[in-house]
Amino acid sequence: MKTFNHRLGALAASLMLAGSLSAVQAETLTILHLGDQESWLISAQGNLRDDAGQAISFYGGVDRLATVVANRKAAAPGTVLTLNAGDSFLPGPRLTASFVNLTNAHPDGGQDFYDAIAIRLIGVDATTFGNHEFDLDNTGPVAARFAEVSGTTYLSVNLDFSATPELAALEAQGKVSASKVFTTAGGKKVGVIGVTTPLLPSISSPPAGLMKNWSAANSELQNLQALLPLVQAEIDDLRNNQGVGVVVVMSHLQNAQNERTVMIPGLRGVDLVISGGGHELMTDPDDLLINGGVAASFTTHPVEVLDADGQTVRLVTGHFGNRYVGEVQLDVNDSTGRVAGLIGSKMIRVSGAAADADRVTGDATINAQVVTPVLGYIAALNAQVLGTTGVQLNGPTHAACPAAPCQYVEGVRNADINLGNLVADAMRFQGNADVAIQNGGGIRTNIGGPGNVTTGDTFNVLPFTNLVKRAPVMNATQLKDLMEHSVAASTPTGSPQGRFAQISGMQVTYDTTQAARTTLGTGQRIRRIVLDDGTVLVDNGAVVSPRTFSFATIDFTANGGDGYPFAANNVVFENAVSTVSYQEAFANFIKAPKAQGGLQRDNAADGDEITANLYGAENAFDRHGRLIDLAVAQATPGIAINGTGARDTLVGTAGDDVITGGAGADTLTGGAGGDVFRYTSVRDAGDTITDFTPYEDKLDLNPLLVSLGVTGSNGVASGHVRFADVIGGVQVLVDNDGSAGPAVARPLITLKGLTAAQIAPGRDLVATPAP
Repeated sequence: MKTFNHRLGALAASLMLAGSLSAVQAETLTILHLGDQESWLISAQGNLRDDAGQAISFYGGVDRLATVVANRKAAAPGTVLTLNAGDSFLPGPRLTASFVNLTNAHPDGGQDFYDAIAIRLIGVDATTFGNHEFDLDNTGPVAARFAEVSGTTYLSVNLDFSATPELAALEAQGKVSASKVFTTAGGKKVGVIGVTTPLLPSISSPPAGLMKNWSAANSELQNLQALLPLVQAEIDDLRNNQGVGVVVVMSHLQNAQNERTVMIPGLRGVDLVISGGGHELMTDPDDLLINGGVAASFTTHPVEVLDADGQTVRLVTGHFGNRYVGEVQLDVNDSTGRVAGLIGSKMIRVSGAAADADRVTGDATINAQVVTPVLGYIAALNAQVLGTTGVQLNGPTHAACPAAPCQYVEGVRNADINLGNLVADAMRFQGNADVAIQNGGGIRTNIGGPGNVTTGDTFNVLPFTNLVKRAPVMNATQLKDLMEHSVAASTPTGSPQGRFAQISGMQVTYDTTQAARTTLGTGQRIRRIVLDDGTVLVDNGAVVSPRTFSFATIDFTANGGDGYPFAANNVVFENAVSTVSYQEAFANFIKAPKAQGGLQRDNAADGDEITANLYGAENAFDRHGRLIDLAVAQATPGIAINGTGARDTLVGTAGDDVITGGAGADTLTGGAGGDVFRYTSVRDAGDTITDFTPYEDKLDLNPLLVSLGVTGSNGVASGHVRFADVIGGVQVLVDNDGSAGPAVARPLITLKGLTAAQIAPGRDLVATPAP
């Protein structure tokens, strides 16, 4: 425990000045704080426990966290409160285990939760409603049921619990409330207030009418400011009417900056704020960090912020995933019941690693009742292999540069990324649509590779109960406005945004230095949209095509989640009840045969279902791929490479090369960049292109088609060019006289690692010059 000697010295000096007068007594109040547990029940790795190949799996685990909490309770002087700043659970396989195994397991005969069992056994005194508590409320009152059986009191001053009968009943029982008052061993009163993010309606699925002092027309900042009077009124009531001397606010505002810059400066009378939702790690230099974990976001714990009266308020946050236990010790004046000073604080890592002196053994009861059954459920999911991937599939990074110039880390919330492409393709496949989008915030983790992809992986990546929705008709004006919303908060430094759309069926060029969308039809960031069939919908920022097309997304965004303006754009989705979740769509896409447009290969010789050719790592800094930000993308000049009449092996550069193999059966590898593979004659037949990448590379068959007398056409409609699946790839076939003549189509090129369904002539063939 760190001690703050300058504060203790000041206290000692005041005691000396008192002389023979009655000494000022102080009682120690210890706050243990958690937050964003998010169903990380097994370990900090997620689904592995004490695996030698994953060092981080020896850290975290709710049973080990329970031991740390119990040890600190036993060691701390005075009164100890254990507080949780929200997001006690997160949809996904570890939560699904509760729905499968614990349907009637609670003593009342109803649904129980492994997360709730752990919370009850740990002895959490109060918890704030976060956003993830409401993620499943589109399927029923899950938040209320969890609060009912959690054994803790759920708090939020800006939620109207009368919005549902279930929450109203819990409020009548005192199981949910705006605040709660605790009495210390010395008779002092401590008031704890909960605050929930005003982003709740746009990032989760709460019941209608739940939010207080909130408007859909307001910005996030305006809604944050609007809830402050609610918090202040609760503070004033606690202090003036309920005799509370110490006030703690637990605010789940998604980002500790919201507490630092908006909430604390706008309030009076708060002693300690526990922030949740942002996953920030706040430590001092002498705190031990988790091996393989996240670097500290703040280098002091707590952070001190001035309130509206210029008084110092301590701000702490508990990171996420049962990885740390935060501890704050306060002096409480015996006479006034007010906080006299800060004794010390610490972030305590949760370690089970044998080499660590601070390692703990997990609580045996929680291990048996929670960790072991959840591990068993996960093991069964991981045994269900859907296919294989030849590459690592990258998802969230939540990383961005602090300032330009820099190259930020690409992730699903700020750039074109391979896992985002895969998920968006699954949405388009399941929705039988021309175009699809998937919000980056709905993709929650990565998939390692090369190796197997399992059912467990699909649940980890796509944990929510989002259902696939289809709009049979959309136009370019509507799509442009939706994409303007997608990138409205994005920056050239790669700031991550949950609304950022991963896309399928189109290529979008945008510019994050241009004017951002604010209302319907505004925004100049979307510069160009081209469908996979080659139709240009938007050019130079203007809609240029009347073309309509079908569209797929998830019901979360279709219903306005992440602020998506589908309703404002009058997009009409099909009325048919959708029962396919985006996780199921992902699994179905991998399992569906390639002849049906899925990824499943016919036999082992076909190779991986998920290949580097279509799902390799993307580069946000070149002018290729599905999503191109002109603010950061650079042209990558290449060279012309020409083969001989023999069997050549040609390898391109990292730039945009033009490769002509010439006669003979050649092996061509373009490398990075956007490469063009040019064919001039049927004598060039027999080539293999090892790394052809849709959206980046192109085949130029125009010189060959001219040699056959075909002009003004890419040869597909006339039957001169065809595509056929073969083992290990797709063949491009050439028929000398087209579909009308007697000649037989002959193989020209084999594109490795792709299927015929993955080839789009309008996108992958160089445009045919006008006749």
